[in-house]
Amino acid sequence: MTVNELSKQSGIHPETIRYYEKTGVLPAPKRQANGYRCYDETTLVLLRFIKTCRSLGFSVEEIKQLNHIKNHPHQHGIADQMIVRQLATVEEKIARLNEIRHFLQDLVMEEAHSEADCKALLL
Repeated sequence: MTVNELSKQSGIHPETIRYYEKTGVLPAPKRQANGYRCYDETTLVLLRFIKTCRSLGFSVEEIKQLNHIKNHPHQHGIADQMIVRQLATVEEKIARLNEIRHFLQDLVMEEAHSEADCKALLL
């Protein structure tokens, strides 16, 4: 399949696919006689894996490591450590977002008030 077909099937923009190739997350594709990239089902599966990892907040470098571990299962302990670290990062983000939410909730004034009384303008 072409990069556009791969893009449609994976939901990932063609430029992002090329970026993943350039950074080594995706292997270099085979080329057709006309020079066009040619992708197979294995690439689509890998791209879906990458998309899932990105949605979970993993960096491109971390995804490279996870993909390497996926192909070398005896290193699964490293993957577990990476997931625990990512979970801690997500929990920290949630805590910060909760602080922001509470702060914003304290600023909200639903009753009528003057500009001078608006908490949001006093920041």
